[in-house]
Amino acid sequence: MSSKSVDITRLTVADIFRAKEERRRRLAKLPFDQKIVIVNKLRAAVKAIKGEAAIFASFLIACPNFAGEPLKEWDAVDEWYEQRALDSPPHPFDKRPDIIAVTASGKRIGIELKSWINQEHIHEARKQETTQERIQKAIGEQGLNKTRHIGQVWLSPKQVRFYPGDATNFRQQLLTLIKREDIPELDSASWHDVDVVDFPALGKYLNSVRLFSKKRSRSRNWITFPYATRHFSPNTMRATLGDALIVHTRDERYNEDLRVQAGLDEVYLLVHYDFKAFAYNTPFDGPNFGFKEAAEFASTALGGDGGYFDRVFVFHFLWGKDEAYTIFPSFGPCP
Repeated sequence: MSSKSVDITRLTVADIFRAKEERRRRLAKLPFDQKIVIVNKLRAAVKAIKGEAAIFASFLIACPNFAGEPLKEWDAVDEWYEQRALDSPPHPFDKRPDIIAVTASGKRIGIELKSWINQEHIHEARKQETTQERIQKAIGEQGLNKTRHIGQVWLSPKQVRFYPGDATNFRQQLLTLIKREDIPELDSASWHDVDVVDFPALGKYLNSVRLFSKKRSRSRNWITFPYATRHFSPNTMRATLGDALIVHTRDERYNEDLRVQAGLDEVYLLVHYDFKAFAYNTPFDGPNFGFKEAAEFASTALGGDGGYFDRVFVFHFLWGKDEAYTIFPSFGPCP
């Protein structure tokens, strides 16, 4: 997928997923703030073609016989009744599950999609994004780095709301600090932390400013923020998956009433690792531990109990290689 202007209303599922490997290579080299920009654009594209439908279509490519046989037809629930001129069940049963499908033998199944995410991580990351966006807006256009000794400036923001009325003073004081610290002594050091105590507008919103030597660091985006660090281990995301599965499978909204009202023979749960999970959460993997091991862990976490769901699957579709596993009623590669 090129960087040219794209009409996202014309994108197909194939267009989105054809770009996965290129995206993986590019994202791996980028700082956190730039990753977020790209991921948000991708999320907007997926939303334009119905998020659940896009995810499920990709899942079908990796797992065409997940129901034990091929599908004859399927649609997102919003489209299912309308496209077929069918009377929808009473609310709220007309809005769930996310996907309705009919198999080759005529079995009618519903598939509920859930994202494998840690809401606490997302809340923290979004607060960080908001703060950085407001500071960047206050700084305005950076222009070329015309300093003699500074290669890059890292701002360490406080988690406080930025008041727009401080923007002018913030920018002026930051430029004054940079000019003051643009000294030859920086050439002999990799980096230098500057206290902002002498600059009230900076001190109100920043913990500190770190300056990198131009001899050691050059960047077009030269006034920026430290790369994001996560104070969580991959075990945190694995635990998130285990906890979420227990909650989802016991959700009363998917009990027997749903089957009766929506006319479903079976109901499945599909937990997917998606753009939001990648953008905002810590990774689930580590040395000698990948998605297969995470799926095995998830199956163990269920303890042989799928709750209100007849089958449960996990699906990963970000790194250019889709992986899907059945984790209930038993663990194994998705058929």
